[in-house]
Amino acid sequence: MGCGFTPRQVNSSLHMDLRHVPAAREKGWYLALMAPNTKGPHYAWLDPSRLYCHPQGLQDCVADLLQPFQGDPIDLVAGIDAMGFILGAAVAAKLRKGFLAIRKAGHLCVETLTEPYTDYSGREKVMEMRTDTVTAGVAAICIEDSEGGRWIRERYKCAHCVPPRLQPRFDRHQMGWE
Repeated sequence: MGCGFTPRQVNSSLHMDLRHVPAAREKGWYLALMAPNTKGPHYAWLDPSRLYCHPQGLQDCVADLLQPFQGDPIDLVAGIDAMGFILGAAVAAKLRKGFLAIRKAGHLCVETLTEPYTDYSGREKVMEMRTDTVTAGVAAICIEDSEGGRWIRERYKCAHCVPPRLQPRFDRHQMGWE
């Protein structure tokens, strides 16, 4: 396989994650599937890739993100670089809509709009997207109560997966699942 795991190790760890679905599936139950950062401050504090591997978790996450937009006309779904491509494409497929990739600067070969931002590790970056796109709402696994998160909430219709009781933990970057 080229990644240092035997097929048996991969299958047993995937089966554990992919088979378990809680009897009571409240909003955000799947957030516990996300793994904490073990690599240091230049990485996001949580990794959603295990959530994306869990069929029911991914379906419930997409449903929770779409709930506030029920009945709204949606022309296009956008996702921000890398992990956002996965979730955005899943949402677009569910809605039978197109998908717009919002990329790191320099990756698109067409005319773009650019926007500087500071990422989760404090690094200054620039994102870009095609100039022929539309504006809409924002749906994310988590929208933190930060300067950037408040700016987004003030300007866009928003949906995210974190229940209000867990929001303070996400804002402080603490796991503590119960």
